[in-house]
Amino acid sequence: MTPRFLSILVLSFVFGVAAPLVPSRAGSVNSCIDKCFGGVGDQPGYTDLRDICVKKCSQSTISYGAIAYGAQSTANGYAFGKGNAGDADRTAMANCQRHGNDCKIVASFSNSCVVVAAVESEGRFATGQAGTRDQAQANAMKACQANGSGKCEIETWTCAFP
Repeated sequence: MTPRFLSILVLSFVFGVAAPLVPSRAGSVNSCIDKCFGGVGDQPGYTDLRDICVKKCSQSTISYGAIAYGAQSTANGYAFGKGNAGDADRTAMANCQRHGNDCKIVASFSNSCVVVAAVESEGRFATGQAGTRDQAQANAMKACQANGSGKCEIETWTCAFP
């Protein structure tokens, strides 16, 4: 077999069979690259495969999100799965402004979940962030309840994971 044929064979295996091995949530780039190589390692003649794996794994490790909220109007908008923080903020703000004119970015984040809890009648709110929606919700409710009286309610939430 020729080296070119072997390279094509390895590449077809990596992208046809080994692709599901790449972590779907935030993980180390090195771990992703190791899995992408599929045991071939950094052997001579595999520089093209290495470059493909580095590019693929570097692009898929960060996902950005944002939440915009208007405390008086209770309007909200969110974004998830964005490639950078600026895109996430702009999307969340645009989505919120469709429903109110007092929107502000209240959370910008990556590879996690964020929840907004509020006491609408008092115009106050709090955010909570964590690796899961349930934990982010618990954090938001705890922060909201610590800020005063009134019944806190979940207003919106979103998660951004690669």
